Amino acid sequence: MDTNTRGRIIWPMLTLRQALQLPCFERATVVAGEGGLDNLIRRAHVVDIPGTDYADRGRGLLLFTAGYGIKDNPAEQEILIPALAGQGLAGMVFSTGWYFEAVPQVMRTAADEHSFPIITLPPEVQFIDVIERLYLEILNEQFALKERADDIHRRLTQLVLEGGDLAALTETLAAILNRSVLIESPTFEVLASAIHGPVDENRLRAIELGYTPREVSQRMIKRGVYAELQEKMRPVRMGTMPDIGMTMERVIAPIVVRREIYGYIWIVAGDHPLTDLDELAIEHAATVAALVMVKEEAVREAQQAARGDFLTQLLRPDSEIDPPLLARGNVVGYQFDRPHQVLFVVSQAEPLPTAARLDGWLRSLGQWSLAVAREKGIALIVESKTNAAGQALAQKMVAELGSRVWVGISQTTPAGGSANDKSLRRVYDEAVEAADIGGRLNGANVTCFWELGLLDWLYRLPPEALQANPYFAIVEALAEHDRKANSDLTRTLAAYLDHGGALAEAASALNVHRNTMLYRLGRIEEIAKVDLRDVNQRLNLHLAVKAYQLSKGG
Repeated sequence: MDTNTRGRIIWPMLTLRQALQLPCFERATVVAGEGGLDNLIRRAHVVDIPGTDYADRGRGLLLFTAGYGIKDNPAEQEILIPALAGQGLAGMVFSTGWYFEAVPQVMRTAADEHSFPIITLPPEVQFIDVIERLYLEILNEQFALKERADDIHRRLTQLVLEGGDLAALTETLAAILNRSVLIESPTFEVLASAIHGPVDENRLRAIELGYTPREVSQRMIKRGVYAELQEKMRPVRMGTMPDIGMTMERVIAPIVVRREIYGYIWIVAGDHPLTDLDELAIEHAATVAALVMVKEEAVREAQQAARGDFLTQLLRPDSEIDPPLLARGNVVGYQFDRPHQVLFVVSQAEPLPTAARLDGWLRSLGQWSLAVAREKGIALIVESKTNAAGQALAQKMVAELGSRVWVGISQTTPAGGSANDKSLRRVYDEAVEAADIGGRLNGANVTCFWELGLLDWLYRLPPEALQANPYFAIVEALAEHDRKANSDLTRTLAAYLDHGGALAEAASALNVHRNTMLYRLGRIEEIAKVDLRDVNQRLNLHLAVKAYQLSKGG
């Protein structure tokens, strides 16, 4: 009796508790399993000899005519209820007065243990009357469910037609369902969220961070949730995982555009169980979210293209600040007469936040920015009067994003640039260099160009100059020895020199014993034919190690 709408099965929402109020159950008695009276009924089955394979008949109500199939089989009576409950049936109606005056105690005990309702009816009640009334109620519930789902779809669609964004969509859906709703990107960034009713720790943390915590997304991947969504392109229900703060059930649906997943929409159960309406509503919401995201993507692409073209022209060596360039600057909000600073954001591990996300974050701080995705990272041009202002902004960004990124910071440009002023090209290159050096040296997440000192020179040295240096050759030979012997002498030398020859600090940085450190340093002196007590040799070796790390990418 299931109704199919655009290929999707519409399930009823009739519970056993509601069904017991019907006239056909006027003489019914619940003899066991009262804890399951809120189980939903999707269909009904009349059997004389019950089996144990109902895997494809979930939430069915089993109408057991007389008990003939189990009357002389105590073993079957013992295993029947656990088997039926395990198959997801809603409960059992047992006709007494034929072979059984009462339901066997072993079945009632099992029903209580599994919250599997057993309802008795006297023999004069015809099961055909029960079946007819149940399916009438089921059809009414189906119709009401479809009507409400269609109403939700109409409201959400109207929202988009009136210019609503993802934030308005989540807020509207959350208010309709009285549940918390969240939309995230394919890289697990929170795009929009709304809280209605209680939520668990996991949801609160995701909203606070602005992205799904890594341990949660990895757990979802390991559990196969995202793979299932990719395969089915349909909503999926998820149980609880208290160890990661997920103490409430969820339903998640993919947001699909041209068979590509643009994101995910989540609904948290809150203080009342998820229903079939939630699955229908989230599926409609995912469709509407796809429309919003396509529209927003088109706008972002146009804005990003305009910003990218402007920045490219601004950075060209032969660029002149002429009227057309000034006009483009006005479109993106770039003020030529103000000092600027460049922050260049890169990542070597996880996907970077989008340029739009970083731009939105900066604007939420009241900071104008020109955010443009470049080949190696994301360039952020900000208005800044001092070097320290950009440094503080970068440190705040890293605190928000964690260890996911490295940020290189340039110096500020002078205010009031002339028609031939190339200062932005210069500071852009400074920021890119600082980010690259920070990543190669595995240093702090924020690298300031003005603090690089000799590292800037080493970074720019041509390969032939490095190869001509005997100390660089020593470091190369030491690295080659490490590769062949599977040793760690180059990193040991770097730690020793970085810590100014302090054995304890260097050993702690490498997580080795002081004696191990002494042994390794002895091997370095033996292999490289150097004296690490010599200040001049230590200085040259330190510069050579940095040059090697910069030239070899870390």
